[in-house]
Amino acid sequence: MHALKVILVLGLALAVAADEVPVLGGTRPLEGAELEEAKAGLNSSLEKLASGDGPSYKVVKVKSATTQVVAGTLQKFEVELSNGSDNKDCIVSIWSQPWEKENGTQLTVECKNEGKIEKTW
Repeated sequence: MHALKVILVLGLALAVAADEVPVLGGTRPLEGAELEEAKAGLNSSLEKLASGDGPSYKVVKVKSATTQVVAGTLQKFEVELSNGSDNKDCIVSIWSQPWEKENGTQLTVECKNEGKIEKTW
């Protein structure tokens, strides 16, 4: 019976510790200053998309934002975007590999009922 209690306590301790330690390669939400920096990068990436042959989107609202380390950094945003005439619910992904001199950033925009837009620079 004593061994069962020890196992239960250790299991609970591990469960609590797992919530506090980020999982390598796992996603985690962006908050505070890190979120504000990510929003600035999102706006910059959307401006770069508009400067080429892509559509011109402005961020109306960021609903959620996550980051993940995967051979670079992958940031995903669930956002409401405006193209000037209407608002759209979209998922925007920015995969950045800063060590690449060319094609080190890939932007993907997926809006409901529309095709996927990808741009690399």
